[in-house]
Amino acid sequence: MLNAMLLLIGLLSPLNGPLPTAHDKVMNLSIQSDASQVVQASSSHIGTRSERVGEFDTLNDISLSDQLKDVTGKKGKPDRVTHDKLTGYTEYHYKDVTVGLFEDQVYYVHLGANVKEMKVNKQWIALQSASLNRAFGPADYVAEDGEVYTRGYSAIKIYRDPTGNVQGIELFDSSAFD
Repeated sequence: MLNAMLLLIGLLSPLNGPLPTAHDKVMNLSIQSDASQVVQASSSHIGTRSERVGEFDTLNDISLSDQLKDVTGKKGKPDRVTHDKLTGYTEYHYKDVTVGLFEDQVYYVHLGANVKEMKVNKQWIALQSASLNRAFGPADYVAEDGEVYTRGYSAIKIYRDPTGNVQGIELFDSSAFD
């Protein structure tokens, strides 16, 4: 009976399945190349173009794999630092970004409501529906307060007010979304 249950669990496991062959990998690369699209960024970065975003590595140059020393190395001294005793998060506030850390590890990256574009993986993307759709495709989740785009273990949420205006943008670990 135990063997039958283990076999069933193994068959249903999401990690179970055939390994990709060299042919599959080549076909996948060619499909990804065909799907690449160009996004024109807003006027402050005229001439900057970006392709379809396949994964979320950074938001405004900060990665979820960064530690405090990486953040201060990239951004310098913060304008201010706040600490939430209830959650244990420390926020480093910069002119263009707020970085939330937990035990010196980046937990989230937040952009405020006043932004007109965001920098994802060194590519500037305007916060207009057409540009977002070309860069990210359709939202993976739509909530009352905005849209969520997921890529692997990372997600970007664009928070909106009831009239559709951007209230903030956040890069976070998508497992926190589940």
